[in-house]
Amino acid sequence: MPSFGISRESGALKRVLVHHPGRELELANQDPEEHHFEMPVDVDKFASDHRELMDALEGAGVEVLNVGTLLADDQRLSEEVLRCPNLVFTRDSSAVTDCGAILMRMGLLSRRRETPLIEAAHEAIGVPVSLRLAEPETFEGGGFALLEGRVAVAGLCNRTTQGALDAVREFLFGEGLVDTFVVLRLAPDDIHIDGDFAELPGRTALVHRGALGHAPAVFHTPSETWEMGFVDWLEEEGWDTLEITDQERNDAAANFLTVDSDLAIHYTGNPRVMREARERGIDVIQIPGEEMKKGMGGVHCMTCPILRT
Repeated sequence: MPSFGISRESGALKRVLVHHPGRELELANQDPEEHHFEMPVDVDKFASDHRELMDALEGAGVEVLNVGTLLADDQRLSEEVLRCPNLVFTRDSSAVTDCGAILMRMGLLSRRRETPLIEAAHEAIGVPVSLRLAEPETFEGGGFALLEGRVAVAGLCNRTTQGALDAVREFLFGEGLVDTFVVLRLAPDDIHIDGDFAELPGRTALVHRGALGHAPAVFHTPSETWEMGFVDWLEEEGWDTLEITDQERNDAAANFLTVDSDLAIHYTGNPRVMREARERGIDVIQIPGEEMKKGMGGVHCMTCPILRT
């Protein structure tokens, strides 16, 4: 079995990169707005709930790789971890493909310290960096997904530049990793697509139609470009769309993490969405999320898949 490789969000998760948070969360408490936290958090409760996420992953047979542990022998890097309260959201600083990692340049200024740490973590676990986004471009992994059917989806928003999306598209096409690259043009106050959309097993797409319909999506193949509604396209392609309401979206209903063909992890709450997922044959492990949601992220945001099969 290879040590890394991601081709779709719904594959069976074998290895995942997380960061178990510690005292660095106190920096976010000092200035929540700078670090994009909704409000100060209870650091011990946040860490305890995050431990439940790690335990759930390990209980499902996933190898959980912790950034802090990987960098523990390097004093300089370990000290830098303590300056990065958003490092817990490991999805954002990189995205792994079958060719290696795309190393992001973060849109939120206070998060730019994270990229060297994540690069070092990838080096420690044997994942090469295949694309490195550089100034002035910005992009964050919560705005990117690889889907079943050799499709990549990326969100264009105030954290993302068109130049970054062009570079990612050229890389994916150049390496033969995808056949279609979709740009979702998000509303000005929207940040990451994983608040609006998730791929679940069985060609199921969890969608917030209003957010995804803000503007027509732009579809690229190596030979043509066109525009149409993203949800319309999913339905034309035979996806089963599970729609969420405004309230469910605000309660992080779209922030699922698929673990296997019949298993996902999510926060507690959103009973209708959980019921509909289970009706589709997907069991859902739910963990406490009230404290972690104050950091404006979900279980999808806090996990960077390294290997799916």
